[in-house]
Amino acid sequence: MIYDFKGPYTFSEKVISDWDSDSIGVYYCGYKNADGKLAICYIGRAVAEGGMRGRLLEHLGEDKWSDVTHFGFHRCDTATEAKNHEIAEIVLYKPKYNTVGK
Repeated sequence: MIYDFKGPYTFSEKVISDWDSDSIGVYYCGYKNADGKLAICYIGRAVAEGGMRGRLLEHLGEDKWSDVTHFGFHRCDTATEAKNHEIAEIVLYKPKYNTVGK
């Protein structure tokens, strides 16, 4: 099952470190637009140990997206769901930092 979208949350080490989750799923990195919604710059999938929290912390350490200030996510029950959802979302939104699916 793919659960409802949660976010946007501040893309910061404090917020992500305090997030008590190792859930698998699809995460979205971007910034809040004028309507307060997430303008998506990157879509990723987390299915390994550490889940979305771990992947987001890795991205923070890379410090390569100066315009990313917020994130959101869909939790998924299985790695296959996460993979398929990520692909579909990249094709739909065409985020500027993703290269697959454009």
